[in-house]
Amino acid sequence: MKKFVFMGLMFAGIVLLQSIASSEAYAQSDLIAEMDLDEDGMISIREAVADPNLLAAFGKIDSNGDGKISAEELSESSLIKQIDKKA
Repeated sequence: MKKFVFMGLMFAGIVLLQSIASSEAYAQSDLIAEMDLDEDGMISIREAVADPNLLAAFGKIDSNGDGKISAEELSESSLIKQIDKKA
């Protein structure tokens, strides 16, 4: 009986972790979809002007310095969580 309870708790924990990870990925893609006016799959500095929180963190998120934030840069940045909370 204890094995079944333990397995059930493990399964619930895994499901919870997957939902958290997928919601963060969804938030990132949702931010790009919302801010990406020219539909190139990235957020440029000109597009970021519409969101003061994103604009303030732009230089820290744009890790390669190309003037655009990619989905990869968003996923690597811990700042995106702070920006979502401020919005």
